[in-house]
Amino acid sequence: MNNGDKARHVPKAAVALPVIAALLAATAFLPALQTAAAQSSGSASATGQIQTMYSTSYPKVQADADSSFTVQSEYHLYKPGDTVRIEGSMSSEMREETQSDTVSVNVKNASGQVVATQNATVDSSGNYSATITLPAGAQEGEYSADSKIEVSASVLGLLSADVIAKLEASAEFVVGSSASFDVEASGGEQFSVDITSNSNVSEVTLNEEAKRLSFTVEGQTGTTGAAEVTIPKAMLSGEMTVLIDGQLVTAESNDVILKSQTQTDATFEINYHHSEHTVEVTGTTVVPEFPLAALIMAAGVASVVGIVAVGRATGRFGLWS
Repeated sequence: MNNGDKARHVPKAAVALPVIAALLAATAFLPALQTAAAQSSGSASATGQIQTMYSTSYPKVQADADSSFTVQSEYHLYKPGDTVRIEGSMSSEMREETQSDTVSVNVKNASGQVVATQNATVDSSGNYSATITLPAGAQEGEYSADSKIEVSASVLGLLSADVIAKLEASAEFVVGSSASFDVEASGGEQFSVDITSNSNVSEVTLNEEAKRLSFTVEGQTGTTGAAEVTIPKAMLSGEMTVLIDGQLVTAESNDVILKSQTQTDATFEINYHHSEHTVEVTGTTVVPEFPLAALIMAAGVASVVGIVAVGRATGRFGLWS
């Protein structure tokens, strides 16, 4: 066999070596590709906290000269079985007049039935709170938290009509149902978006180009609506804002709060008045267009092409001599 024949009859093992080397090279790129994918997807390890104009709680209503006794729920939307924190305050003038620091809290469901009751004590700062767990089978709809200052009969007879009218206060919240919606990105990634609401929720979609998750809510006109949406950070993250029917919901309106945040997702509570609305949550970082597996494959192909090109130039493989 002459030298030309040797060049044209290279053992298969010799041809396989560059392919194996290419695969090893692709594996070596894996950590860098994972880091790039994490940065693109806005994962917690890359971006940390969600950035938003919205606060993590609703403003506290404090008692004053015109409103000497207050009550409110920590959040506006709950699920059956959730723990509801009821908070309120009493002015020092009211405490002096009623000679009481005891408040009874009753939670009523949409039918007006008392589902939970608890007494609370007003502290030295004039604040009180009660923690009530909703029944696991709590019906959906509007609930009320009714607080009343407990006054002895002997003192009650001495109070003016104006003071008696302020012995009770009420706040409302809603109990909704939960559903999980599957969202698929253009690269094939699957995400689960959890939404709890007292509205009918539909048309949950992700617009990657606009970096926006949107869904439709609908309910009886004139009633109060609320939605709690949990968004995976790997799907949408960065600086987040909420729009209703295309109008930005500002922080000053107190209609949106960042209810919770973990390493993997963020949960917003959004308030509105019922009819039909399109709710949009926008971010500045969206799921990568190409999944990690595709990036690894691309790196492997690039390595193979590079090695073959070197072999062709040097005649090392003897395939094109």
